[in-house]
Amino acid sequence: MTPMIDIVFLLLIFFMTVSQVSEANKVRLELPKLEGEEELKPATITINVDAEEKIIVTGLTLELAELISLVSAELQRVGDDPSRVNVVIRADRNGKSGPVNRIVSALGRMQI
Repeated sequence: MTPMIDIVFLLLIFFMTVSQVSEANKVRLELPKLEGEEELKPATITINVDAEEKIIVTGLTLELAELISLVSAELQRVGDDPSRVNVVIRADRNGKSGPVNRIVSALGRMQI
């Protein structure tokens, strides 16, 4: 029973210490902004692939090359940082996997 009490006290001390550290990181600061600085919001692109293998983005039917151009433009808009571009691929359950694989390969070459 004594080892169990020791473990409970160690856990209690651990969580008390961690809570103090996390409170220290919650300091509200008003950081300076540069004039003309604009905030780059992450881009989210939803790509739909229907059963007829059509690629649809925001209601427009695109070819793979056009899709790559669109993603490249969004990538440039967010400062060429692939981690700031979120891509969601939605495919029809009755469709083939070929178009999805081609899209994933193209995005992989762009490091997205």
